[in-house]
Amino acid sequence: MTLRDKAFLVWHYGKVQLIIGCVYNILCAQLLLHRVSYAFFVDVFIIKAVIYAITFYLVTQFRKKDGIFFYINLGLSARKLQLRVLLVDFLALAIMLTVVILIRG
Repeated sequence: MTLRDKAFLVWHYGKVQLIIGCVYNILCAQLLLHRVSYAFFVDVFIIKAVIYAITFYLVTQFRKKDGIFFYINLGLSARKLQLRVLLVDFLALAIMLTVVILIRG
């Protein structure tokens, strides 16, 4: 399985979480652009963890129970996919906020 295939499966599996995370990331970057505060940088990650936990719970509650067998048949576990979604989301936030801090000084 190529990297492109894995990226597509991560997107397919965590589409809702990634979209909500992207909206949150953009909102945080906009707030940081208007008011640079390094304490805000830490608060953003704490709030992000809470929002991620809520969306993870809601997605797992409303996801079709048979849908996970698609990924299991491909040799992927739900935990690995969820971990990849989490890493992509938090990494995107970290990169975005770091770029904003470097631009604003």
